[in-house]
Amino acid sequence: RDEFFPSSKRPLCYFLGILFKATGLMTLAGVYEAFPTWRALNGASAVLLLVPLLAVFVPESPHWLLTNSSPEEAAQVLMKMSRFNLGPHHGLTLNDLRLETPTTTTAAGKSESGNILMIFQNRKFLVITLKFFFHWFVTSALYYGFYYALDALSGSVSINFMIMGALELPMAAATAAMMDKLGRRKTLFINLLLVMLCCALSLLKVSLGGDWTLKRVVSIVGSKWGVAAMFMIVYLYTNEVMPTTIRSTGLHMCSICARIGAFIAPYFVKACNDYSYYLLNSLCLVLCGVAIVLTLGLPETKDKNLRANLGEEEGENEGENEKL
Repeated sequence: RDEFFPSSKRPLCYFLGILFKATGLMTLAGVYEAFPTWRALNGASAVLLLVPLLAVFVPESPHWLLTNSSPEEAAQVLMKMSRFNLGPHHGLTLNDLRLETPTTTTAAGKSESGNILMIFQNRKFLVITLKFFFHWFVTSALYYGFYYALDALSGSVSINFMIMGALELPMAAATAAMMDKLGRRKTLFINLLLVMLCCALSLLKVSLGGDWTLKRVVSIVGSKWGVAAMFMIVYLYTNEVMPTTIRSTGLHMCSICARIGAFIAPYFVKACNDYSYYLLNSLCLVLCGVAIVLTLGLPETKDKNLRANLGEEEGENEGENEKL
């Protein structure tokens, strides 16, 4: 979806994606609250899984078509998009388009397309990629870890789950606005700092207004807000940093790191809680601290064109051709 939108509209696109995600989370929690059986939960999940089938109606990305030497098909997609665009580019014709296929081969004549090994031949980009691997791992581990920590709150687990799902709606709106104004790197930094502060709050042996439960709620809700925002940011950020030739492959590699964080999260939470309540928040504090340091060296991608291949310099300022 990043390849269909200019940089200024991508945060809004991700907000709409989070809108559907949060609705799905609240729906599952509501179903389980009304019908607390695994059959009802699986049935609701099966129905929701029909929605992604609509992806068959989404056209292929013009960026991908161009990098794979299909300018004619890219032109057809752009003209189809222009028919739904009510702006200055409404109704483009083939004569209006001047598409050039970017170079996607190395100096040795080898194709970059889909070749993840090309990352290891570019030291600067390798360092950036490894930083994103760590961000995806930390974000996923903390995201699911805080869901597993919901039993620390009073009341129904499913209601708490629904509230946490609803929390992602204002989070997504605020994060989209911040990314549009401040950029990706600063927004990621601020949310990492928010999670660190909430974890630090939980470690302090002080209450909020004499209420220990309020302190726990503020700590968990604030951390969940920050981590959910981090997920939204790193997803967009990774897609903008990765060149078109390896964007999907690079994103899948990052997703593997996220899945590793997701499946160790329950064991991580249980082991820490069995040993000490403070150990869990201490480890979260350390992980976020390392992630903040790594964030400082990431390139800013706000208002930058998407890179076609690793051979290109970092994206230039967005031009009119990006606004089609």
